[in-house]
Amino acid sequence: MKLHQFAVSGFAYKLTQAQRESLLKLLVNMAAIDHDISVEEEGFLIEWATEWQLPLELTPEEVEDDAVLLSTFDSFAAKIIALQEMVKLSYQDGHFGDEEREKVKLLSIKLGIHNANVINGINRWVRRWYDWHFEGEQMLEVDTWMNLARGD
Repeated sequence: MKLHQFAVSGFAYKLTQAQRESLLKLLVNMAAIDHDISVEEEGFLIEWATEWQLPLELTPEEVEDDAVLLSTFDSFAAKIIALQEMVKLSYQDGHFGDEEREKVKLLSIKLGIHNANVINGINRWVRRWYDWHFEGEQMLEVDTWMNLARGD
């Protein structure tokens, strides 16, 4: 697996195509939780759908109960991957907002994961990846690092 592919899709390669389809619908609903899909969230969803060759409808589905979508995640690993992708999407616009945090918590409970430490661990895991990525982007900016390299 190429690093870029992992950066886009994380551990979703371990999911079945049916799980990816359900996850994409959950991600679209998650992006729209604050009634606005940001440009960054839209870009993430487009890349994610493209990576897995899934049709993307950016209009959230009216879902009374997420149980049908969540029922496809039939192993602990699949549940963790789904939650990790939800948190990753939530960080696309720069922060993991309260509405998004509450939605992830609710979905984790519906998935049978009640321990807040698990969700906090997923959040730290995703945050470390974003921090690593941001630091790399900063390092590659010519002005900043060229001045440091020269001792300015």
